[in-house]
Amino acid sequence: MSRDTTQTESSTDPTEPSTDTAGSGTDAADPSADADQLVDTDPGGGGLSERERRETAATEPVVTARGLDVYYGDTQALDDVSIRIPANRVTAMIGPSGCGKSTFLRSINRMNDLVDIARVDGELFFQDAEIYADEVDPVALRRQVGMVFQHPNPFPKSIYDNVAYGLRVQGRTDDLDAVVEESLRKAALWEEVNDRLDETATGLSGGQQQRLCIARAIAVDPEVILMDEPASALDPVATSKIEDLIAELAESYTVVIVTHNMQQAARISDRTAVFLTGGELVEYDRTEKIFENPESQRVEDYITGKFG
Repeated sequence: MSRDTTQTESSTDPTEPSTDTAGSGTDAADPSADADQLVDTDPGGGGLSERERRETAATEPVVTARGLDVYYGDTQALDDVSIRIPANRVTAMIGPSGCGKSTFLRSINRMNDLVDIARVDGELFFQDAEIYADEVDPVALRRQVGMVFQHPNPFPKSIYDNVAYGLRVQGRTDDLDAVVEESLRKAALWEEVNDRLDETATGLSGGQQQRLCIARAIAVDPEVILMDEPASALDPVATSKIEDLIAELAESYTVVIVTHNMQQAARISDRTAVFLTGGELVEYDRTEKIFENPESQRVEDYITGKFG
């Protein structure tokens, strides 16, 4: 993971939406700029409201990729991807099938380690730690970077035991009831299941199962929640509940979501990254800009349905 990459300076930094760094005194086109430079515009906090401090802190990248390449055997799935994902925001990954969206998501918590023919080059950081460094424990990483999959995958256990599973594995059994309740409340599920926590989770509806999987992910208190098309198998009512939940989760967590639904990305995300054929990240910016005034003609063609 030590390969050096050089970015061509342009008006838009491929690793960070330029609007987030405006006025920071930092060259937004420099992908190697220190996070502290991007964040510490007012070290003493004087003159900034609480909301402004939160907005400023949100520019600090939680996940940073520089020149990331991923291969499955001889097939290149990601090609020179550079991006910085800010804290406490929803970042959507969109693009046609097979363009590398899910591969990027799986790279963040090293799920690609489970694929024998996968190879990762370039640099990928979670906070200050290089994700693929030898000393990084993938299991420990996944406790901080949780994942929710396309199809709900509750364990064949009770609702309670599903949420408590990760805590028990970690030996965190103090106040278990309180953590389970809090996690179900955060997942907007407590009111629907609080009187049947001992019932099997597989008896829940599809939308409830997906929210249970989200509760299970957040119970261990991660920093980041990755979601791989979490609503694609759900009906419109359940999808709406998941979208509302994602907006609430972003107040406490960094959410990165892969979706084929461009309308969904427009509704729920703060930032949007557009991947196109060949695993190339073509454009990354504020969601409004991506959908209303993209820089790339290829992105505009995709957004307007001319291909994809």
